[in-house]
Amino acid sequence: MVHPARLSDKPLIDAILDMIARKTPEIFAAQIKALLERPDSTPLLATIHCPTIVLCGRQDAWSSLPQHEHMAGVIPNSRLVVIEDCGHMSTMKDRRK
Repeated sequence: MVHPARLSDKPLIDAILDMIARKTPEIFAAQIKALLERPDSTPLLATIHCPTIVLCGRQDAWSSLPQHEHMAGVIPNSRLVVIEDCGHMSTMKDRRK
């Protein structure tokens, strides 16, 4: 879920682990169930009629760039923005700055 170069970034990994620790096993079970059972929303993408940014970390191994390219290609008026040197956890604060 993070860029391979950040796997040894202790503050980042600790922040992710802290976020995980705040959840209960029941919450994780519900999240997994929702992911496994959610319907395919792909047909709805073409119905989005507002300007849309489709954001993706280039090294996102969980939700890949080709998936985001497809979404951006289907959503009218969308723009694909790729964050370089970034995995799935793009919103985690970079504590090195």
